[in-house]
Amino acid sequence: MNVPLHPTLQTRFASLPDLVPIEFHALWGHSTAQFLDGRMLQPLILHPPQYTLSIPSRTLAGLWTFTPKLSTFVQETTLLTMIDDVTGELAYHVYLATQTDNKHIGFTVNLRVDKHTNVDVAKEFYFEARAVDVEGRKVCIECRVFDARAGCLLMTARAMFVFMSFAQVSKKSKDTQSVSHAVHVQIPGSCNIGTAELRSLDRVMNFLPPDTVTHSRGFINTHAQALVVGLDFGPNISGPPIYVHGGILATVLYNASALLFAKTTKVEDGLINASVRDVNYYKGVPLECQNTVIEARVETQDEKHVVVFAKLVQGSHVFTTLKTTFTLQSPHSKL
Repeated sequence: MNVPLHPTLQTRFASLPDLVPIEFHALWGHSTAQFLDGRMLQPLILHPPQYTLSIPSRTLAGLWTFTPKLSTFVQETTLLTMIDDVTGELAYHVYLATQTDNKHIGFTVNLRVDKHTNVDVAKEFYFEARAVDVEGRKVCIECRVFDARAGCLLMTARAMFVFMSFAQVSKKSKDTQSVSHAVHVQIPGSCNIGTAELRSLDRVMNFLPPDTVTHSRGFINTHAQALVVGLDFGPNISGPPIYVHGGILATVLYNASALLFAKTTKVEDGLINASVRDVNYYKGVPLECQNTVIEARVETQDEKHVVVFAKLVQGSHVFTTLKTTFTLQSPHSKL
């Protein structure tokens, strides 16, 4: 690997049997419509990821290197997006190795990410993704992400994928695209979400231009501990063909959840700590989908934790849900 790994990580990497270098996104090719290709693989953001595959251990290991020219820190939701992407790539390799029919496409149905240590200033990340269960069209992947130089474990994740036929995918896409609803985003007794906050949500991640999504209007009620905001999705953010990347969906839900958490607890933005993110994907969101709504509410709260549940909907369709566990902490806490 181009980046010298911490000795403990080098030992882990060397222990993997029969490693073979593979091309990033080798199974489905490259397109500027894809989120990673079109938005992240830029000279000022991310170098092409280095991937190596071990067929005997069903493990994909490698390196994500964000360029030193990236002026901002790497957000946790960016790593969540990379986890969703790399576990999906491994799921494809494993599925194709066990099935003779390759006329299927995989979708994330659940992704849980647990944080162990803050990302801080790290720009180089070593990961290992391993298939732990394969049953028919279902593939379960576990992933660990480390600070490549410091060697510390940052995140662990578990992802479940289901493979569907292209015919099923085409039908579901037509069903969703035919739906058009007026967006009714209002909570009784609420106040408007300010323009500056809406524009901040539009950026999705701190290195992206503000055309990734557009949050049209929103309302928040701190007494009811609830938030609702309308949004439209922009171009060049696909994961599976014709659908918005799962990492983008999780991120827009998280950003709305974090805003609600900050407003209801008065915790400053720099001290917001999400220890667990649990995403369920029910239905793909077509690219440039319009008139969707995020609804978020505080589900439970105690002295140490606040759990916020958020969902992305369009009329009666529920696309994605996210349950985020925020930890109430002191400014000097490791997490």
